[in-house]
Amino acid sequence: MNESSENSNISGANDLETLDYLRGVKSSTCLLLPTTPSPTPLELDFKHPLSEEMSDRPFLTLNDDPNMVNIQTDASAGDSSSSGDSSSVVQDPVSAQLINNISMLDYQTLSKNGDLIMGQVEDCKLNGNHIVNNRKLPNFVNWNWNIIRKVLLWIVCSCLIACLAAIIALVVTIPKECNPDLPWYQGKVFYEVFPASFKDSNHDGTGDLKGLIKKLDYIQDLGVSAIRLNYIYQAHKYPDKYYNITSLLEIDRSVGVRKDFRDLVAAVHSRNMSLLLDLPVVSLAKPISSMDNFTQTVLISNETVTSYVDSTSAAIIFWVKEGVDGFYLKDLDQFVDDTNFGRSLRLWKQIIGNDKILIASESTLEKAQGDSLNVLLSRIDLIDIHLNLNAGIRSLKNHIDNVIGGILWNKPHYPWVHWNIGSIHTERISMKNVNNTLVLTALEFILPGTVSIFYGDEIGLGGIPTDKIEGDFHEHKDVHNIVQMSFSDNEKSPGGGILPWIQKSELEPKYHYLEVIKKLIEVRLNTPTIYLRAIYKEGNIQKNMEIRKTEENLVVIERWFPRRNTHVFVGNLGNHSICTDLSAMFYGGTVVAGTNSSLIGQILYFDKVTFPPNSALILKLEK
Repeated sequence: MNESSENSNISGANDLETLDYLRGVKSSTCLLLPTTPSPTPLELDFKHPLSEEMSDRPFLTLNDDPNMVNIQTDASAGDSSSSGDSSSVVQDPVSAQLINNISMLDYQTLSKNGDLIMGQVEDCKLNGNHIVNNRKLPNFVNWNWNIIRKVLLWIVCSCLIACLAAIIALVVTIPKECNPDLPWYQGKVFYEVFPASFKDSNHDGTGDLKGLIKKLDYIQDLGVSAIRLNYIYQAHKYPDKYYNITSLLEIDRSVGVRKDFRDLVAAVHSRNMSLLLDLPVVSLAKPISSMDNFTQTVLISNETVTSYVDSTSAAIIFWVKEGVDGFYLKDLDQFVDDTNFGRSLRLWKQIIGNDKILIASESTLEKAQGDSLNVLLSRIDLIDIHLNLNAGIRSLKNHIDNVIGGILWNKPHYPWVHWNIGSIHTERISMKNVNNTLVLTALEFILPGTVSIFYGDEIGLGGIPTDKIEGDFHEHKDVHNIVQMSFSDNEKSPGGGILPWIQKSELEPKYHYLEVIKKLIEVRLNTPTIYLRAIYKEGNIQKNMEIRKTEENLVVIERWFPRRNTHVFVGNLGNHSICTDLSAMFYGGTVVAGTNSSLIGQILYFDKVTFPPNSALILKLEK
C-alpha cells in the first residue's frame, strides 16, 4: 500500500517534470505573439538572478504540487482565451510579457523520453508539404534548396572573379604616364633635309627622293616627328643653284619625279611622321579682277583646271593635294608691308586647314606691325628662331630671354617657337663649335617649344672651310654647308661615294653622337616639363623656364611645371673643367640624359661638383 502510494507519488512527480519541461519548450517560440497565452500572476515566481535560491531552481518555476496540474492547464486555457484582450496586455508587467508570451505555436515537441506529444503528430507531415494546425506553409519551403544554394554560390563566385578580372585589366591598361597631348607639331623634333646631298639611290651623283625613302628608318629611329625638305623644285643648274627656281609645281628631275614624291609621302605617313616643304614666297594673293593680268591657270590635278591669282597660292594648293603637311614660308619677311599680306595669310591658312601648319622666320615677326602682326600671330603656327653661339654665351642668353619674354608668350594661342642651331642658310655648328656640338644640341632640346635638327648635325658633320670656298672651291660658296651625308654603312652601300657636285665634310663623322641624340630626344618627348612651352592658368600664360647662370662658360637652365619634377640643364661650353657649388639653387638630382651616357641614372649632388669641359647634363630633381 505504501509502495503503491510511493509509486504513485513518483509517477506524479514524473508527470509534473514532463509538464514542466514541455512548458519550457513551449516558451521558446517568438516573443509577444498575439496568440500567446498570458499567464496569471499566480503562475510566476520571480527570483533575483543572483540569489541562492536560483542555484538549484529554474528562473521561472511552476507549482510543484501535483494537484495543481489541472489547475495550471485550465488556467493556461483561460488565459489563452483572454490573451487577445488589450487590457490584459497593459496590466501585465513588461518583463512578464517578454518571458511568458511564448508559445509552442506549430512546433513539434518531444518529451524528455523522446516521445511525440499526443495531439500534435497528426499535424506534422515530414514529406516536405508541412501543415501545422491545419495551416499550409509557403511554397518556397518545398523548393530544392541544395541546388539553389549551389547555383547562388556559383553566381556569387563568378561575379567576384569577373570583378577581379576587370580590376586587373583596368590596372594593366592604365598608362604609366599621363602626359598632356599636343598637336603633332608642338613640342616635337623636326629633321631638316636637303635631298640632293642626303642619299643617292641610282649612282648618278645626286641624292634623290628614292634614296631618302631608303633612309626613313634611320630618321624614324632618331625619334623625330616630321621631315622638312629644303628645296626640291625645278631650278636652273640644280642642285648647285637650287634657289634659281623655274617652277614651284615641278620637282627637279635630279631628285625624282612626282611618283617618287607620292611614294615618299606615303612612306612618311606610314611611319606616323609628317612631311613639310620649304616654299619660297614669290607673290601674294591679290583680289581677282577682270583687268588683272596676274591671274594664272594652274593644273591642280589631272582632271581639274582652276584659276588662281598668284603662283604661291597655286603652289600651296597643289602640294596640299599631294599630301604635304605644312610649309616653311621662305622670304615672307619681304612682303610684310604689302597691303595683301594679311589677306594672303588668311587664304593660305584656309587652304591648308587647321591640321596642317605654316612656319615663318623670326625676321618676319620682327618686321610685322599693326594688322600684319595680328594676322601673323593668328595664322602662323611656328616661328623659326636660330640660336647662334658665335657671339658668346651672354648674347645667347639674352636672345633666349628676349624670345621667351616677348610677344609669343603673351597669349596661349600664339605661335610656338621652332628652335634651330643649324639650317640650310646657316653655318654648321660644328665648324666653330666642334667640341660643343652635343652641348649645344642638348641646350636646344631643353628649351620650350619645337626643335629642329639639320641633317648631319647628329653626327657632327662640318661644312667646307671658308678659305677653301674663297680659293679652289669658290663655286661652292652657296652650298658650303649642305655637304654629303655620311652613314655608318657607307662602305657597304653602293650609293655611298662622293657626290661630284659637292665636297665631302671637312670633319669626320662621329657616329657615337647618335646614341646621345636619341636619348636626348627620348627624354624630351616623354617629359612635359621640357616640351611644354608655358604654364596655362585661368586663361593666362606663364613661363616655365629660367636661365639661372651663364658665367665662366657654365650655363644652368631650370625647367618646371606644376605637379611635375623640375629638370635642370647644366652645360660647360668651355675647354676647361669647372668646379662650382650650386647647392644654393638645387640640392641634387638624377641624371636622365647628357653627353656622358655612363652617368645616366646616377644621383648628383650640387655641392662642390665638377663639370668636365664640353659636357652637358640634364637632371631630374625630386618634387
